[in-house]
Formats: sequence, structure tokens, C-alpha cells
Amino acid sequence: MPERLRIPASEFVERQAAAVRLAKARGLDGLLVCSRGGGTVDRYGDVLYLANFYSSFPFIPDRRPDWSARGHPFVLLPAEGAPILVADMPVKESEVPIEDVVVSDDVIRAVVGALRDRKLDQATVGIAGGDAIPWTVFRQIEAELPGVRWLPADDILAELRMVKSPAEIAILRRASKLGSQAIEAMLDHAKPGMTHGEVMGIGLQFMAREGVMLYNSFMSSGRGGNRPTMAATDFPTYGSKEPLEEGQWFQIGLSGVYQGYYFDHSRSMPIGRATAPQIEAFEAAIACVQAAIAAIRPGVTAGEVARAGFQRLTDLGFSTKSDFSGLGHGIGLGWDSPWLIPDDDTVLRPGMVLCVERTVERHGYVGDFEETVLVTETGSELLSNARIRRW
Repeated sequence: MPERLRIPASEFVERQAAAVRLAKARGLDGLLVCSRGGGTVDRYGDVLYLANFYSSFPFIPDRRPDWSARGHPFVLLPAEGAPILVADMPVKESEVPIEDVVVSDDVIRAVVGALRDRKLDQATVGIAGGDAIPWTVFRQIEAELPGVRWLPADDILAELRMVKSPAEIAILRRASKLGSQAIEAMLDHAKPGMTHGEVMGIGLQFMAREGVMLYNSFMSSGRGGNRPTMAATDFPTYGSKEPLEEGQWFQIGLSGVYQGYYFDHSRSMPIGRATAPQIEAFEAAIACVQAAIAAIRPGVTAGEVARAGFQRLTDLGFSTKSDFSGLGHGIGLGWDSPWLIPDDDTVLRPGMVLCVERTVERHGYVGDFEETVLVTETGSELLSNARIRRW
């Protein structure tokens, strides 16, 4: 396993200061940031971004005063004064760039105490991580602090996380490389007689060895033509028991987490010799994504990139409709902005990392393709390097 990459403590301090500046600019007296850990890999990014802390304790129903909000760490950033990290489990203080750390089983009590300690119990406070804080937890905090005016402030962290630092890019580069290697290993073993789960097992072995967590792995296989078939499951997404057969198409959309940072890749391939209709679907997805990547450079908008990809798909005679209406997204400590959709007017900047993706389907034949790119000063750099064609 390669040496662990690290983000310097000074960078976390700079992030905290930037968040405070944005909060003060909109008249907030402080910012309360919530994330969710508890073993999940959804919605942990904001606290990890600010405090380099992730709670691995599982989320369990509240039983106050014994415990509350387990699996939900908080960072309080007052407009004036030092930040506070509220954690529900022991903290490795040498890794956390915040001096004032409160560890408590009763997280709600600790958060209320932190707000009072920083004289914010009669203030205007922004909430970041509104999708992570449970409604019941927020209502209890609100009830104990009736003098606080709460305002949504998720966009503050979204704005800061959009452009990556050199240290973040180094981690994302390695994450994308490991994700590419994992999907390569899985596709190498996708042969007649193998089930989706057996293919996934190959990927899990690789990821566990490399210190990578699985986020999800969408898999499907089938036949096209007059009577198309498809094998796919939702829970887990690789749980189909139908073995792969000669003549089928097979698709993997693999996403995972390395040192907190995501990768997200997808590929399609034939089982056995490829047929002309299979290749047509596979190539359409590739062409769509590559046309969008060709449009990426500083100064263009996310919407322009999406329109370039969709136009290529239309020119090839394929529908632009899919399970996901966009052509991709930013990536980092989660699914970051911008979103590659035609009406997103976010201007691309160097340091953004984007996943460009498309799944196409026609007559029961499915093509799926996704790459990860870094926006550079002059254009883009491909970070993913899994084999493109297997036909």
C-alpha cells in the first residue's frame, strides 16, 4: 500500500477562515456545520473538510441523556473567536487542526453548550450540512436555544469545496488511479458463468487491500434485440444471481472512497465476441463523454460542457434521456458542484475535478462510460486511466 497522502494542518485552518469570511459577509454571527458519519460514506464531507474528523461510530436512535446524535459530528465557526469541534467519539488530537474539542455521547448537549460558550445563544447562525442533521436533532437544539435565528448556509461549504487544492488533487489523482485499477480487475474477471457478486468480490479484495471503501457498484447485464433482457438488482446493486452468458453486454458503474475523497468510473463490455449493435451503444457513450471533455477549459460553463456532450449523442441518433439527467458532476469529499447539466452557468476554474458520464440504451443494448478530469490552466487532464475498449 502506498504512503498515505496528507493535507497540511495549515490548509484546514485556511478553510475555516474562508468559511468564516463568507459567513460574515452575509451577516451571520457564526456557522454551525454538521456531517454524518456512522460508517456511511454519504454526507461526511463538510466536517472532514474543516476539521479532518470522521465519526465511525454507528448512528443509533437517541436515548437522552445517555446519548444523542451519535454519528453526527459538528464544527462551530463563530464570526469572532476560536472554532469548536463537537465529536461523539475520541479524537486523535494530533490530526485535528482545532484546539477546542468537545467529546460527548450526548452530542446535542455539547452543541448547545458550544453555542452558549461562544455567546451565540442570541445570534444569527447559519446551518451547513442541512441534509445531514436529523430533523429531531435540530428541533431539540432549536428548543434549547430559542433566541437563535437559524439560516440555511449549505452553499458556503459547497462554494469552498468546488475548487481543489494541490494536496486534494494529489489524493483525487490516486483515488482515480485506484478506482481505475479496481474496475479493470473486475472486468478482467467478467466471463461466462460469473455472477455480478463474484465480479464484485474481485473488486472488493483489491479495494480492501489498498485502503479503499466501496461507495456503490451499479451492475447490469443483458441482451438486446427484439426481446431484450436485463439482469440488475437494487439492494445490493451487484446482487443479481444470474450468471453472465456469452453474447451479453455487461456494465459496471463503480464508486469508492480513498482517504475521504471519491472516485467514480464506469465501463461497458461484451461477454465474448462483441456484436455490431453492442459496439454502437458502447461507442455512443464514449463519444458523448469525450465530446464533453473536449469542451472543458477555464472560462466555459458547466452547461456548455453538458450541451457539447448531449449534442454529440443527438448527432449519433441516441436519446439524451437516462436515469440521470446530467452529464456529470464535480467530485471531492462527495458529489461536489458544479453539475454538468445544460442550465448550470457555473464557470469552470482550474482546480475543479469533474466526472463526465453517460449511460445510453437503444433496443436493449446498453453502453456506459465515465471518466474523471482535472480542469487545468489550459484545458483538462484525464485522471482516470481504465482501459476504454474491450472489443
